[in-house]
Amino acid sequence: MEKILIDGYNLLYKDGVLKNLAERSLEEAREELLDRIAAYRTAEMEILVVFDGQGARDRRNPPGRPGIQVRFSRGPRTADQVILEIIEREPKRGSLSVVTSDKKDIGRVARAEGVRWISSETFLRRLKRIGPKGVRRHEEKPATSSSEELEYWLKRFGSDPKDAD
Repeated sequence: MEKILIDGYNLLYKDGVLKNLAERSLEEAREELLDRIAAYRTAEMEILVVFDGQGARDRRNPPGRPGIQVRFSRGPRTADQVILEIIEREPKRGSLSVVTSDKKDIGRVARAEGVRWISSETFLRRLKRIGPKGVRRHEEKPATSSSEELEYWLKRFGSDPKDAD
């Protein structure tokens, strides 16, 4: 089971649309981010999104988002500190990935502890490859047909394969 730990506001503010939405409603921006993450998540993933502040209560499996947990830092602790504590307590660090653009603090520690670090920008590109209803978009071109396949289809439709050139 892959575990993904996300620095919520770090990811949110790297996306222009979410950043603009957050200026109007931070809660709506968080919900939109969680919707995108839910569309990305597969059954083999557990995802924990950590946000700074006491803005809302922690949520396990928010409605419509199984396998996703949301945690807010409390008191003087920041989301960064919570993330570092989770990394420290994780016994299976090889299956843990951390999403943040904070290379200096979190990224450095994550890599030193054997945790995979993914920049927020890279993760956002992954989220954008997800289409409606979680359908993954493929960016690569489909494979070209082999000469045998081409010959088969030309014959099938009554064309002479020699005329295909």
